[in-house]
Order: sequence, then structure tokens, then C-alpha cells
Amino acid sequence: MELNQESRADEEFISALYAEHRSALLRYVMKTVRADPCAAEDLVQETFLRAWRHAARLRHTPGNVRPWLVTVARNLVIDASRARSVRPLETEFSAESAEQTVPVPDSTNEVLDTHCMVGVLAELSPVHREVLIHLHCLDRSIADTARSIGVPSGTVKSRNYYALRELRRLAGHLDFSG
Repeated sequence: MELNQESRADEEFISALYAEHRSALLRYVMKTVRADPCAAEDLVQETFLRAWRHAARLRHTPGNVRPWLVTVARNLVIDASRARSVRPLETEFSAESAEQTVPVPDSTNEVLDTHCMVGVLAELSPVHREVLIHLHCLDRSIADTARSIGVPSGTVKSRNYYALRELRRLAGHLDFSG
């Protein structure tokens, strides 16, 4: 019961404090910060939040509470200024800045071509596909490919020839833009 009356008294005290000092505190912060009104309002709100946390002590303080509020607001302004100085500059997004952005190249066609080529490669025989992957994807020499798959160099050359021929035939009906 006692705690309920105490918290109600704190709420009434903070409400009265807010009504009496908010506009003067906001003017002070706006003059000090010279920033946007939203930032100043945030600092004033934080000041009253801290007052609410210390409401019981402030309620029993004789005299005016405004100097305490101004000191808290001043410290918050200093803290905000220090925080801004150590983090990167914020930029605003606007229609003008959107027009000035560098366009990113569209790679949709390349993705579609790759997808189609993967489908065509899947239709090749495994031995032809293996040779093409070694020679053209992994950029290996004929000798390295022959050693890697365990066949003579002539066989690698022959499989490459017939694999490319079949690849061209299968891909002939596709429209590759790249």
C-alpha cells in the first residue's frame, strides 16, 4: 500500500515537473544543440526519464528543481556531441540523392545463361563433362587433365573435341546474350 502511494506521488510530481519545465528545457536544449527538433526532444525526454528515476529524492529537495534538470540536459547534450564525434557521419536519404547513386549493372542475363549452360552440361555424357570441367572450368592443361582422370592425352583431346561439338549442338537452340 505504501509503495503504491509513493509511486503515485512520484508520477504526480513528474507530471507537474514536466508541465512546468518542459518548454523552457526544450528551448535551452535547442539553443545549445542547434540540431533538429527531434534530437532536442529526445534529449528533453531523456532528462525527464532521469528525473523520474530520481523522483523520490527530487520530490524532497527544497527549492527549485530546474537547475538539476538543466544540468542533466547539459550533460546529455555533451554526451550526444561526443557520441556523434566518434561515429561516422550520418547521411540523409532523399529523392535527389537517389538520383545521384551509381547504377549497379544488371547481371540477370548472366545468371540465366549460367543456369541454361548447367542444364546443357547435365545432358552431356559423364566422360565428356569431366574433360570439359577439367580443361575449361578448372583451367588445367591437357597433360594435367590426362593425369588427373587417368587417360592418355590423345583421349582428352578427342573427348574435348566431341564434348564441345555436342555442347554447341545442345546449346544451339538457346539464346545466350553474354
